[in-house]
Amino acid sequence: MASVQAGLVSHTAEYKFKMTRSDQGSSVVDATGALGYRFEKVCDGWITEMQQIMILQGAEGAPINSAFSMTQWENFDGTRYRFRMRDFLNGTQVDEVVGDAKREGDGGVKVTYEEPVEVVDELPAETMFPTQHSIQLLARALKGEKFANDLVFDGSGDRPTNRVAAVISNVKNEDRKADDADGLTKSPFYRMNLAYYPLGDAENGPSTEMAVDLAKNGVTQALRFDYGDFEVQGTLDKVTKLPAPDCGTSAKTK
Repeated sequence: MASVQAGLVSHTAEYKFKMTRSDQGSSVVDATGALGYRFEKVCDGWITEMQQIMILQGAEGAPINSAFSMTQWENFDGTRYRFRMRDFLNGTQVDEVVGDAKREGDGGVKVTYEEPVEVVDELPAETMFPTQHSIQLLARALKGEKFANDLVFDGSGDRPTNRVAAVISNVKNEDRKADDADGLTKSPFYRMNLAYYPLGDAENGPSTEMAVDLAKNGVTQALRFDYGDFEVQGTLDKVTKLPAPDCGTSAKTK
């Protein structure tokens, strides 16, 4: 695990989305979008920021502009996680979730929400946070393991805790066409096929399915979202390495 963390690279990435499949009778006939992503190691943990916009066109009517933004901070040992998620529809904010999750002495996870309402939730000791989960998946991939089944909390939406079933490919190394001055896409990657089963509602099947081409350096080289009756592919357009944090004595005392 420590060696995986050491290999993660702070970076920003830009992705472009396009529809790759629409089943007959689907309510969505076209989809395009973009995603801006920032993953950064700071002195006390990992910061992740994401802004995504998706324009969905139905068979009739005007297109729908759906967007969300996310900011997360997670400490290195996976015991503390802060999050803020906002959803937008046609430019208007329709939802906001703000909270803090902490692993208690008995291993259980206590989640304290600030928005949309002040409430406290308790989660099982096996619960992981997002970056912790990604590191765990990479560690398994490096060992040659092909399957995983983890409980993951990210704080988003009506179903923030999911049982995530993963199928992990063999190592791959494809020629990517992204703007990549730092050569980050030269790192080999594993294709992670992920199915999300909401906690307490797994018998109804996964709520979301996606595939992530996750490299050993932590860069996601491609994405695929399966929404059931249509599918969207995310292609890496540009990736840039960020500098390492200054965590000297003077920086820590500020």
